[in-house]
Amino acid sequence: MTILEQDREQTFFETISLGSVLIGLLSFLIVVGLFAAAGRLFMGLGASTALTDSYAWGIWIGFDFLLIALSGVGFTMAGLVHVFRREKYHAAVRPAVLAGLMGYSAVLMILLIDLGRFDRFYHFLIFWNPHSPLFEICWCVLLYTLVLVIEVSPVVFERLKWERPNRWVARAMLPVAIIGVTLSSLHQSTLGTLYLNMPHRVHALWYTPFLPLLFFVSSVMAGLALAIYAYAGMARARGQQPRRDIVDGLARILGWVALSYSALKCTEIVVAGELPALLAFDRESILMWVELGLGAVLPAVLILLPSLRSRKWSPFVGAALVLLGVSLNRFNMTLFAQSPVSGIGSYSPHVIEWLTTLGIIAGAVLLWYLGVRLLITLEGDEEDEAGHPSSGANVVVSDSATAT
Repeated sequence: MTILEQDREQTFFETISLGSVLIGLLSFLIVVGLFAAAGRLFMGLGASTALTDSYAWGIWIGFDFLLIALSGVGFTMAGLVHVFRREKYHAAVRPAVLAGLMGYSAVLMILLIDLGRFDRFYHFLIFWNPHSPLFEICWCVLLYTLVLVIEVSPVVFERLKWERPNRWVARAMLPVAIIGVTLSSLHQSTLGTLYLNMPHRVHALWYTPFLPLLFFVSSVMAGLALAIYAYAGMARARGQQPRRDIVDGLARILGWVALSYSALKCTEIVVAGELPALLAFDRESILMWVELGLGAVLPAVLILLPSLRSRKWSPFVGAALVLLGVSLNRFNMTLFAQSPVSGIGSYSPHVIEWLTTLGIIAGAVLLWYLGVRLLITLEGDEEDEAGHPSSGANVVVSDSATAT
């Protein structure tokens, strides 16, 4: 056995060991979450949550809005590769789309838990209210989840060796991707539209008529950041190294989007006359400084500044900061930047709210991890007897591999 083969075998077994620990931890959280979810369904909202008439939106809505933003990874990468034809990033599409599908599935599960009458979750399909932004969001989320299932289906068809259905989906991938980008763009922006009905509840630093645009741009930003981690995570889970050109390329696009978002938000604050509120250095202004400065401006500097972007850690640190900033934005909009309905009271999430949320997210992460380990192929996964990539595999050979 050569030294290279020994290194590969050692990396494989290390991955298996770490994977077993991860699977065990996630499985434990899922079981705990299932018991908590059962308690919520049998006990009702009043006994199992800390929600009140003053605080009707809790962490379930916050995580819903956050997961929808993170699930923008699916339409962002599908649009980048299939619509804008950036084939360089093709290797990062499948883990991204799978992450998007898992994210939307988690959103649907949290919504089911959060509904006061969970047994009526299907009512929007029958009782239409086309004047409500929520009606559009419900339909777009449902239809886009179906689109994600179609986009993920080639992974299953390839493993089952169903060539005819795989060819059908391959031919339809461009129109399916366009439909998916359209649906996701609609409901990502409509989530911002919801807050336009709350001018007296949302703090002035966050409230703006441009919320739909800001929500859409921030979802693209979150999608690109998560795509970096999804691609690198898939490579690591399979005992391989992520291609540096893909990571750096996605990071550069992310940097420009983060810079655009920062410019839009800063311009809106200045034009709206909210600069004194930003400089007040009270609770809300500090939250905005952290959200915008740490979550958008700093990542743009880390990624776009030539002296920093050459560092190996720069794309990952920048992507992590963007994810932090978008997460804080969604929770600011949902909780921290909102005043209670009655003007009094406070909200501290019930333990059942935390456990059900952690269980659902753990389930989504576990399914994604098993998917990238067992279903999705990566360069070098399938080789013929001569050691060359198999023609039937979904293979993308890196420049470094070609040079070797």
